[in-house]
Amino acid sequence: MMGIEEHFTNLDKVVMKTFAREYAWTNKDGQSTNIPGVLVRDVQPTGAHGAVMQGQVTITVSNILKLQRNDQISTSRERWRVDRKLKDDGSLAKWSLHAD
Repeated sequence: MMGIEEHFTNLDKVVMKTFAREYAWTNKDGQSTNIPGVLVRDVQPTGAHGAVMQGQVTITVSNILKLQRNDQISTSRERWRVDRKLKDDGSLAKWSLHAD
């Protein structure tokens, strides 16, 4: 019988297999490699009462990858800088990105 953690691990694998695309990851040493990730463009409320909406770009990748602040994530058309880790569920990590 599968435990709940195994179900979540399997779900994470299905999500990545279904929605992930390849991105180039360049670390602070200038070494690049292709990684699978799910990039999301969204808007989030900000300000004192959440009255202002601000654009946000995030990428979800395997938490085995050791992204760091100012690493670069790119496609042939766009580039972003890694800002900070927003969430880590033990399998996948969600990072905020800023346009480069």
